[in-house]
Amino acid sequence: MKKFGENLRTLRERHDMTQESLGKLLNVTQSTIAYYESGKKQPTLETLIIIADYFEVSTDYLLNRTNFVSTASEISKPDSELLNKINKLSDENRKEIASYINYKGMQKK
Repeated sequence: MKKFGENLRTLRERHDMTQESLGKLLNVTQSTIAYYESGKKQPTLETLIIIADYFEVSTDYLLNRTNFVSTASEISKPDSELLNKINKLSDENRKEIASYINYKGMQKK
């Protein structure tokens, strides 16, 4: 199971940031970022919110409570709940749902 540190490292690398540059942004040392990423240390709630805001993701994504990367402001609560349910399905069941959505989309034409 992915953890906060892995999600943080992924986001940092996607944004071509070093541990040092992220540390400066968060007003912590490079070694603190390394500890976050290795799981040896957890950020404060305030720091977690700053990270989420900077990378435009939800704190739930950072804490691995969802696989959905989008920010909470971009999606409605019912849609978010539906996506979380879909994320919990097996790959086979997700493919079936995708096929059904495609089928229903073609019916509208």
